[in-house]
Amino acid sequence: MAGMLRTCMTAKDPNALHIVLCPFAGGSSGAFRSWVTVESAGVSVSLAVYPGRDHRMDDPCAERIDDLADQLVEAIHTAGIDPRKAVLAGHSMGAQVAFETCVRLEQQGEGPAGLALSGCHAPHLRGRRLLSHRDDEGFLAQLVDIGGCSPELLGDPALFAVFLPMLRADFRATESYHRSPPSDRQRLRTPALLIHGTNDEEAHRHEVAAWSAWLRDAGGPVAIAGDHFYVTQRPRAFIGHILRHFQSTATSID
Repeated sequence: MAGMLRTCMTAKDPNALHIVLCPFAGGSSGAFRSWVTVESAGVSVSLAVYPGRDHRMDDPCAERIDDLADQLVEAIHTAGIDPRKAVLAGHSMGAQVAFETCVRLEQQGEGPAGLALSGCHAPHLRGRRLLSHRDDEGFLAQLVDIGGCSPELLGDPALFAVFLPMLRADFRATESYHRSPPSDRQRLRTPALLIHGTNDEEAHRHEVAAWSAWLRDAGGPVAIAGDHFYVTQRPRAFIGHILRHFQSTATSID
């Protein structure tokens, strides 16, 4: 199995905060090209690459968030990333992956420095637009409407065959993810930051704010101007919110 983490930027200071970024459904390294051009500002960033895309094209696609979280925990350990200096940051489906990864790290006594949950409804809620049950044409048309798929894909059957299995697996994973409302002991101890887009029609502010029920220490939601894909359109703003909220936590660790 190919490695899950791909480096986006590396800070000169080995003790700098390390953002482990979990993408949205269908997200690949190509969607995050804008992150590579951002000056590091004293932070390292690694992108989680889910199976079925990029250098992991030959790996079986995952259809459960739990499987992706298990893979990410292993990848963090393999990469030698210290969770105490890492912020797990997830957008849309990636928020679910980041949350479940944080659950596992806390259970192992390795709670991270922070958890940033962006553009996603809380686990006890349901998504406002469900795609996985649609036929191929309807599925891709909805992706184009959201802004997560190029219209050219609709007219290219060869690209269908390459990308459709991965896209469908991602949406089956994210749409089947659900947790009953938490008890107090289920709430995570890791400091968290909630983020939403000012014009995001896929996850409204109150749906993102509902993650607070799962967290003992939640800041936000803070707003970033943009639609559902503000995470790729405004990387500096996204990174800036994370640095302001978590950097003092990480640098205080010996």
